[in-house]
Amino acid sequence: MVSMVQRQGDVIKELEAVFKDRLFTEPHILSLYSHDASSEVGVKPMAVIQPVSVDEVVKIVKLAIDYGFKIIPVGSSTSLSGNATPKLENTVIVSLERMNSIIEISDIDWYARVQPGIKDDELNLELMSYGLQWPVDPASSKTATVGGVISNGGGGMRGAKYGPASHWILGLEAVIGTGDVIRIGCRTVKCREGYNLVQTFIGSEGTLGIITEATLRLAPLPESFVGLMARFRDAESLVNAVIRVKRDKLWPMVTEFIDYMIAQVLGLEPMYYLWIGIDTYSGSEQQILSKLNNDVSLSGGEIIDKAFTWQEFSKILEPRRMLYSATLKAAFNDYGTDAFVAFEDIAVPTSKLPEAVREIQTLGQKYNVKMVIGGHIGDGNLHPTVWARRSDKDEMERIMKFFEDVGKLAIRLNGTVSAEHGIGVQKKGLLREAISSRNDGNSDYVINLMKNIKRVFDPYGIFNPGKIFD
Repeated sequence: MVSMVQRQGDVIKELEAVFKDRLFTEPHILSLYSHDASSEVGVKPMAVIQPVSVDEVVKIVKLAIDYGFKIIPVGSSTSLSGNATPKLENTVIVSLERMNSIIEISDIDWYARVQPGIKDDELNLELMSYGLQWPVDPASSKTATVGGVISNGGGGMRGAKYGPASHWILGLEAVIGTGDVIRIGCRTVKCREGYNLVQTFIGSEGTLGIITEATLRLAPLPESFVGLMARFRDAESLVNAVIRVKRDKLWPMVTEFIDYMIAQVLGLEPMYYLWIGIDTYSGSEQQILSKLNNDVSLSGGEIIDKAFTWQEFSKILEPRRMLYSATLKAAFNDYGTDAFVAFEDIAVPTSKLPEAVREIQTLGQKYNVKMVIGGHIGDGNLHPTVWARRSDKDEMERIMKFFEDVGKLAIRLNGTVSAEHGIGVQKKGLLREAISSRNDGNSDYVINLMKNIKRVFDPYGIFNPGKIFD
């Protein structure tokens, strides 16, 4: 009988013959790919491969079918739900970082064809020269890849107006679990050719196949812009300001916030901070600014900075982009390398934001956890984040109960347990609860439909096992 070690050795030899210096088995490199940006603990994969073409991806998938190893496709591994963390040793990480080209940009039809490994900011820097943007803008846009954003169903900073990635994908090329290449979708905004398989792939977290090319819908850059940074003494006042803006029928492109604890870590005065950015037409800036100023002041806030271009606003928005790194810094300051950080990701209807924020803060007190809160408040997407000493069983139990209760709060308020971070390994139970709440207390039928869809795309079960519902 062939041992697991011998079989893995055979796999490595086969892969070396094809990929040579783009196959990595060194322990220190495997350690880098053994986890994503979450605190989930993974195992070292068997190997890491960096393909450069769809044909090479096909070869990897066919070898996985022949030899029975598993595949996790990754971009920059910035996922926060554990969906890029390997849980099985017979896993090969397929890193798409070398497939990072822009294939085509149409400034008339407003689409771009790109490979999955291009980073969000790099793409948008190139699109600026055409007066265009891909408005999917995660906080990790400097490192997050387009393929990763699509697989995760990401959203981000401009989501208050433009929504998540699912609104901005026209078509995909992907290699599925039979080794076949499929091309789905169109290059037009309207496209009704049978079932919408593009949307099935978006947010599938690498469980259905490997995206090798994407056709992205684009939007024009704003002609003019009004942005501000304001501060408040409490969370409820900040939320009320956002609701006033909505009632004024203003449609912000960006509405972001952080709490006083993160502000302290970032060297700001310990208050609650709100960023609002509105794309507009030349000549309307002062009228919009006057409305925003009124909404902020009536809610007890104070405007502390203003911007009149997207570039200027991006600079004053930088503290919000540092929410993740600042949280890690706070956790490390408390517990060093023994810190475990849990990043929540719920969304509720805007009308439910005051209740949601109040109850999250109450839950933090109930479980006596170290907590910060920030997020994309313009689309109701909140990121309460807690941390504990990994080796402290009681503290870990408390943050896990907090994590679960926040998800249940989102369900009760007609929201979602996962707005943009995905299900991964952390929210499989909450996924079932959310589906059950909408299906007369039973999630089995819908979960089984999802499993059947996975079997169609991945009949040999090679793609990212143990995630979402496995």
